[in-house]
Amino acid sequence: MRPIKLKIKGLNSFIEEQTIDFEKLTDRGLFGIFGPTGSGKSTVLDGITLALYGDVSRKSSNYINTNCDRLNVSFEFQISGAETKRYLVNREFKRDKKSGNPVSGKCKIVDITNGEEVLADKVKTVTDKCKEVIGLSLEDFTRTVVLPQGKFSEFLKLEGKPRREMLERLFNLGEYGDKLSSKLSKQITKERTENSVLLGQLMGYEDISEEKKREKEEELRISIDNLNKANEELKILDKDFKENAELWEMQLEVNDYKGKEKILVEKASEINSFKEKVKTAEGANKVKPYLVAYEETLKNIRSTEKELSELKVKCEELKVKKISLEEEWNKAREIKDTKLPEYKIQEEKIKDAIEDKKVLIALESEIKDINDKVELLNKKKKENEDKLTDSENRLKKGNDLLKEKEEYRDTLNINSELKQDVLQGVVITRDYNSFLKSIDDCKEKIDNIKIELKKSLKEKELLIAEVNNKNNLLKNSENNLEELIKDCPGNQNDLFDMQEKYSELKGKLDIYNRDKEDIKRSNNLINESEEYLKPKKEEYINLESEIKKLKLNILEIERENLAHKLREELKSGDICPVCGSIEHYKENIKHIEIKDISSLEENIDLKEKQFNNLSDSIKDMEAKINLAKEKIEEGKATINNLGEEFNEELVISMQNRVNDLRLKLNEYNNKKEELEKIIKSLREEFNILNVNFTKLETKISSDESLIKSLEEENKNKELKLKEIESELNALKEKTKVEDFIVKNEEINKVEKEREDVEKTIKSYRNRLEELSKNKEEAIKNLNDTNQDLAKINTALEEKNKVREESLIKIKTKVEDIDNIEEILKNIQREIKIIEDNYIVAEKKKVEANNYYEECNSKFISIVSRSEELYKRKESEKEKLDKVLKEEHFLNIDEVKENILDKSKIEALKNEIDNYSNSLAKIKGAIESISKKIGDRELTEEQWNTIQREKEEKEIKVKELSEIKIKVQEELKIIEEKMLELKDLLKQKEELDHKLALLNDLDKLFKGKKFVEFVAATRLKYVSLEASRKLKEITNGNYGLEVDEDGRFIIRDYKNGGAERDASTLSGGETFLASLALALALSAEIQLKGTAPLELFFLDEGFGTLDDNLLEVVMSSLERIHNDRLKVGIISHVESIKNRVPVKLLITPAEAGMGGSKVKIERS
Repeated sequence: MRPIKLKIKGLNSFIEEQTIDFEKLTDRGLFGIFGPTGSGKSTVLDGITLALYGDVSRKSSNYINTNCDRLNVSFEFQISGAETKRYLVNREFKRDKKSGNPVSGKCKIVDITNGEEVLADKVKTVTDKCKEVIGLSLEDFTRTVVLPQGKFSEFLKLEGKPRREMLERLFNLGEYGDKLSSKLSKQITKERTENSVLLGQLMGYEDISEEKKREKEEELRISIDNLNKANEELKILDKDFKENAELWEMQLEVNDYKGKEKILVEKASEINSFKEKVKTAEGANKVKPYLVAYEETLKNIRSTEKELSELKVKCEELKVKKISLEEEWNKAREIKDTKLPEYKIQEEKIKDAIEDKKVLIALESEIKDINDKVELLNKKKKENEDKLTDSENRLKKGNDLLKEKEEYRDTLNINSELKQDVLQGVVITRDYNSFLKSIDDCKEKIDNIKIELKKSLKEKELLIAEVNNKNNLLKNSENNLEELIKDCPGNQNDLFDMQEKYSELKGKLDIYNRDKEDIKRSNNLINESEEYLKPKKEEYINLESEIKKLKLNILEIERENLAHKLREELKSGDICPVCGSIEHYKENIKHIEIKDISSLEENIDLKEKQFNNLSDSIKDMEAKINLAKEKIEEGKATINNLGEEFNEELVISMQNRVNDLRLKLNEYNNKKEELEKIIKSLREEFNILNVNFTKLETKISSDESLIKSLEEENKNKELKLKEIESELNALKEKTKVEDFIVKNEEINKVEKEREDVEKTIKSYRNRLEELSKNKEEAIKNLNDTNQDLAKINTALEEKNKVREESLIKIKTKVEDIDNIEEILKNIQREIKIIEDNYIVAEKKKVEANNYYEECNSKFISIVSRSEELYKRKESEKEKLDKVLKEEHFLNIDEVKENILDKSKIEALKNEIDNYSNSLAKIKGAIESISKKIGDRELTEEQWNTIQREKEEKEIKVKELSEIKIKVQEELKIIEEKMLELKDLLKQKEELDHKLALLNDLDKLFKGKKFVEFVAATRLKYVSLEASRKLKEITNGNYGLEVDEDGRFIIRDYKNGGAERDASTLSGGETFLASLALALALSAEIQLKGTAPLELFFLDEGFGTLDDNLLEVVMSSLERIHNDRLKVGIISHVESIKNRVPVKLLITPAEAGMGGSKVKIERS
């Protein structure tokens, strides 16, 4: 928050409207508000807090000027954040005609950033909007942005609930207090809503139960039985099918095996040749390792002999080369030992000559430089002679002018005794005027304090009555709360236990009613089913009888038709297949009508289908009746298990008791909460009244003491005034001066003129002294130049002498001085050739010797290896001959011809084994299958009939299986729903657990214990910053810490870091500690993020500081201000006023001249 402009009218000592332009006042960062005591310095701050919060920090109710009926304040300020905004707040206060206290009138807050937008126009809404924009309450604002008189130590020493509430606001901890409790309450409501939804979902599973599952399981059992029966029949057919299938397969298999046996017998001769080949190859493979080893040894012997022959030749060659290189090395060494030392001596002489030549060149360069210096020094000598002549002439003229000024100065002397008396007269005159004004001011102040004292005494009487009233109300409320707690109907646990008992009884009743209803439904189902079965069974018997008659009828017709056909086809002489007779008398044949039996068969099929359907329907109905009977028995068993300890009346009674307890608990909690709120409010009001009473008593006592002190002071001042008047008259008589101030001004004017002449004389003397110095410097420079010339000439002679000596020295070493470098190069070249030849010869000699030694060693090694190979050859030959004999081979070539790879041998063996195994298996299989078949035989027609009967039975099983699957699916749906029900019940359990946790959290956050913990933690960080600033201000003498209870402790490093309570600090020490804490808190508050603070006021407190400490504090304040933080000082201390760059000067109100006036002044 940055202030822009403040307008005040009718506030305290301000009568006319006064405008304070903060943009001008704060443009240098540090500013001050100065004026005498009572002029209205702190009223500027009151104007800001009145505009923003509708109240003043000093809680005064008498801030409207006595000469005014109303008060107007207008405050324009800026909020600098992501978006800069400007606001204007206007408030009007009127004096109440009855009480005389201020009453809020018109007010509004306007956003003037872009045009004008009224944000609020009611007293409370304007105040709330200001709090929202700035992010601070009045108390926080006055303690951190505006620190009025007397608030320094209050902030440092604040404890208990006021400190906790203030820190909650300062550190923006509302979200962890009431806001978090509100969030928690919303979450509890949300979870309870979810619980209600879950209960509703559970109601959708009322028809899913174990009984329903058991019914479906019974239905499944019946379908499984029918299926099993059909499967048994299928098994019989299947067994017959498998037996015949096996016989059929065996017949086919025997024929197949006989074909394969014939093929294998034809292959027997080829397999025998394979066996012989394998046997010979295995023998050859046994000999192969011995043969390979023997041949490898022969190969190594041949290789070794060849290598030995080559090495022998090589060693001879190396020996010859070695002798030759040794001779070369001896020659190179001889040259190195004889010629090299001579060349080295010549090289050293030439190098010395080169160094001497370098010295000679440098010497000639120095001689040239010296000649140049001689020329420069002669020039400098001429310049110094000219300067000396000029300085002497100017000195003569200056001395003449100085003499004239000194003579004029002597004419301006004033009598020192008169001057002293006049100065004394000025001091006495000023003291006289000051005491006269001070006496008048003191009298006025005593009158004002007496008026205030009279008001305070009246206010005290009213406050005592109000305190007693609040105390009585508080005691009554506390007694009511105690009585309420005594009559507590129970707690939540009692309610929970009762609810559980009710739920148990209700559950039993629900089960009882449900089972009763199920039994009733099952009885109805049985009765209905039995009624349904009676006609069905009669129809079943009739159909069965009709089908039998139809089948007998068809048999009779078939028999007659067959006989008729035989009779028609018989011829005379044919044998009758029935009686065997060969004589047939057709005239005796009775004529019978041939009937078509296909329509009768269709009728039987139709009847049989009706019969089967009716049979299935009767079976299904009988199964349902059995299932219903079982369900009745189960229901009765469940009812018996419930016992007799419940009934509907008991459940209703328990429900009424639960509801009654819940209502009583809610009523109890509401009353308790209401009483606790009333007690809390009364305690706060009582504490505020006590604080106000204590303040009022302190003020009354202070005012009485002040009146007594001021009256005594005024009496002493009047006596002193008479003494000063007497002293002043005596001095006037002595000096014959009527107005010492005028006379003092005349003396000051003469002394000012004399002082100016003195300055001129001093200036002349300084110039003459400078000219004298220049003259001496010129003389010194001339002498120095002459001395330098003498020294350089001497050095030049010496250098020339040394040059001649160097030339002679070089010529003794080298004749040709000009080509000395070339001679050196030739000598060094010869030295390098000798050294390189020697190194090369020596290197070749060493290498040749190494090669020879290496070759000789290798030769000896190979000779030894050759001997070993011959021995191994004999041994391996013996082993080879032995194994050839054992394996019946005549020679090595025969072995080589019969060697085969292991893979080929294995392949042949596998083929032989496969042949033998296959032949044996086929013969065994034929024999085995033939035994199994025995005398049995199966024709293709018989096999086809068996397959058809099996397929028909499989179709029947499939139909029954589909019925079973359908019932299983229905059962699965029930089981899935039961699992869903289980999940819902689990969710219900988890939700109940979550609600229990939330209720625990709700208890935890009651009483703002968590807020206290967070505030204490943040306060520790603030204390670290405050301690750093305090150490900086006090040069490391004091530090600031926070103890476990959150109270501030001062660390006194002057006394070895001893701990001190804040209450033990002196006034100056308290000021410094509070200042450091306020600076740290101002920095911390900016973290709240609502609005960055750009203003910090210090109201008084400087009077308790000594000069050194005041200097330290002012230096610190000059450092802390910046573009985003303006620091304002409110004081009457003159030394501070001189240190502040921009000042707001407040002129106090004067009788008949209006109220206090403001003016901005810059240093």
